[in-house]
Amino acid sequence: MFNRRYVRKEAQLRRQCEEQLRGIEISDPDAVDEICRQLALKRGRPLHLHELPDMGGVNAPCGLMIAFDSGDHIFHVAATSERHRAQIVRHELAHLLLGHASENTSIVESLLSIMPQGVDPSAVLTALGRTSYDSETEYDAEMAASSLGDLFEELAHSGRASAMTRLDDALVHPRRDRRS
Repeated sequence: MFNRRYVRKEAQLRRQCEEQLRGIEISDPDAVDEICRQLALKRGRPLHLHELPDMGGVNAPCGLMIAFDSGDHIFHVAATSERHRAQIVRHELAHLLLGHASENTSIVESLLSIMPQGVDPSAVLTALGRTSYDSETEYDAEMAASSLGDLFEELAHSGRASAMTRLDDALVHPRRDRRS
C-alpha cells in the first residue's frame, strides 16, 4: 500500500516545478542542453552544463550543482548513457527549481576541492552533490527529477500542439471565422 504522505509530497514537488517551468517551450524532452538554455532565459541567469572530472571512488558524486553570483553550473559524469546523463541533469535542475541550498559545509568544501583551478570557494553561493539519498533534500530532488521528466514530455507535446494551432491560425481564410 502506498503512503499518502509521499503521494502528497510528490504532488507538492511537481507543482513547484510546474510553476518554475511555466512559459517554457521545448521541442525535445530529452534535450537537456535545450532545456537548460530555456531555463536560463526564463530565470534571467546563465546556466552551464559541464562534464565532471573523473574522480573515481564509490562515494564520488555523479552530479553537482554549484551556484555563483554570475550563474549556475551543473556538472555530470562523462562516462554514462544519455538517459542517465539526462536524469543526473534533471536531479540537479530540481535542486535549482526547488531552491535548495547547501546543508553541510564540509560536503561543500569537499565538492569544491575537485573543481578546476580558478574556482574561488568564497564566490560560491551554494553547492550540492549527490552521493546518496540520505538527506530529505536529495530525496526530494530525485523525486522532483522524475516529475521533471514527465513535465518535459508534456511541454514538448504542448509545444507541438501550439505550433500546429499557430500554423492553422495563419492558414485560415481571412474572411472566415474558424469558430463558426
